[in-house]
Amino acid sequence: MKSFIFYSVFTLSLLLTLLNPTTLESANLTSVKDTLQTSRLSTRARVDATGTSVGSSRVKIKTSASAPANTITTNNLKAQDSIIVGTGTYTIVGVVDADEIDVSPVLVSGDADNDDPIYLKMKPRHVVTFTTTTAQANGYFRVLLPADTTLPNDGNPDDDGYDFNTSVDVTATDIANYDFVTGVATVSGGAGCTTPANYHCFEVHYSGAGAIGSTIILNIGNTSGTNTPIAPATGGSHTEGTADTYSYLVRNYNATNSLVDSTTGKVAHIEAVRVTATVDPTINFSIAGITSGATRCGVSTDVTTTATSVPFGVMALNTFKTLANDLTVSTNASGGYVVTAAENDQLGKGGATTPFIPDNPGNNTLASESVSDEWTTTTINGFGYSIQNVDASSVPFQYTTATGNCTGTFCSRQFADAQASETPGTIFSSSTVANAENVYVCYRLSVGATQAAGDYENQITYTATGTF
Repeated sequence: MKSFIFYSVFTLSLLLTLLNPTTLESANLTSVKDTLQTSRLSTRARVDATGTSVGSSRVKIKTSASAPANTITTNNLKAQDSIIVGTGTYTIVGVVDADEIDVSPVLVSGDADNDDPIYLKMKPRHVVTFTTTTAQANGYFRVLLPADTTLPNDGNPDDDGYDFNTSVDVTATDIANYDFVTGVATVSGGAGCTTPANYHCFEVHYSGAGAIGSTIILNIGNTSGTNTPIAPATGGSHTEGTADTYSYLVRNYNATNSLVDSTTGKVAHIEAVRVTATVDPTINFSIAGITSGATRCGVSTDVTTTATSVPFGVMALNTFKTLANDLTVSTNASGGYVVTAAENDQLGKGGATTPFIPDNPGNNTLASESVSDEWTTTTINGFGYSIQNVDASSVPFQYTTATGNCTGTFCSRQFADAQASETPGTIFSSSTVANAENVYVCYRLSVGATQAAGDYENQITYTATGTF
């Protein structure tokens, strides 16, 4: 059995409205919120070399905090995450336990040393929205996101703020009285972004008269993660399951660079919640009868069949009878399925080996268990089959096949003969999961004047195999 792991990530947006006037006597922007693409924390861990080695897929993380790494469990990681181990990029293929993961490809030299970094870089786009409370002509808005006091722009997750991540895209949506130009992002401490300290600045200028009560939408970063700040990692005092909150600032400046309106908000980050479930492997296969008079493989069936019997009945000489079964498969096997068929022997009198009705040779006497041949001449006697595909992913041939030895009226084959050690023939198949895929198998029989009188029979065994 395999475990399939699903993840649910909670996005939190907490708003804080100032209750007292600021010392600048500025008004508060209202309805301020920062909607994150995901609130999931980044990961900033370190390799424990006692359980990690070159050439292995197993990575063990240190379970005690040692600056600058504070993530000490795997609880924020999931299968298919792309992570950095040492200097290499790896994909998590499974979370083993609270301090071990398996990755692909295997670890290379330089990525399995003690204290090598392990980074999961979450890069959520920020959509900052707010409502104006004053009309400022030809001004600009500035959003300030908290930055770490050290290395706020090294491209790795920080434990006390957002990493600038080299370059950030900033855009705003034009509305009446606000015609925005391309935004500018400035790293913490950069020119024009020094007050207050330890904040990254994201600024969009506009032309227009401004207006009271306008809803402004600013985008910081991209949904693809390119040119987007890196979310904080678990901090030194972080409690798993409890969000870490960070204050951000939203400001409106006038044309003379004076701060007019300002509001502080809060945004929260928390671990992903790992939900696990086990789905048992299943495969269902059924055979159903088809009534007389149904059109299958381009002809009307002559006799009603059941799931366990194909009763041709009394045969007229040099005359075809065609009967059919309905075969259906469902499976959750990731590698799909294959349905094969084989007869225990040719149709023998009384079920014996002789005398027997031979397998269908085809019009060109080229038919076999693996080679198709057209079969439309009633005086060419024997027993064989064709296929009508309903919705199966793949069939080896159909009655309408018009290539090779077939012209497309009733392309046919012989059933593989188990008595002759022939390999069972594929009837239909799929390379992935399947939901009620089915085909019709059309049995055809013709006998000649030299066929000994009596009752003839054999058994066809269908086998459905899933690849899990």
